[in-house]
Amino acid sequence: MNKPDSIIIHHSLTIDGKTLSWGAIRRYHIDINRWDDIGYHFGIELAISQYEILLGRMVDVEGAHCSPHGYNRKSIGICLVGNFNEHMPPPEQIQKAVDLVLFLMRQYGISVDRVFGHREIDTRRTCPGDMMGMHNFRQEIKRRLVHG
Repeated sequence: MNKPDSIIIHHSLTIDGKTLSWGAIRRYHIDINRWDDIGYHFGIELAISQYEILLGRMVDVEGAHCSPHGYNRKSIGICLVGNFNEHMPPPEQIQKAVDLVLFLMRQYGISVDRVFGHREIDTRRTCPGDMMGMHNFRQEIKRRLVHG
């Protein structure tokens, strides 16, 4: 069972288009990795003309997104579809991620200092990408907490 005390941000390392990749990511995790389901709890992807929050695993189910230090059992994994080693994350996608993170922080009593990029936990990774600034992401969360 997952008892979240933190939120971990990922990127898919895939190019996001106007058709959903979430199902392909789920199939890869199930068929290739042999997991029970997609590893993340949520995804954020461009769906035709706007960014949508997509459901992965239920939040109370242990994730398969960040194994070091037992984080799969104590975190919520959010995957932004895109490759942020090569491209900046779109501002609309970042805002949707901030909205989701703020909601999850309120629901589970998680503080902003417990919102991490994957590589901040697992230093072998570049996730959520070289162009995804977690400091700025957390600053936007803090700004929204103060100003609504």
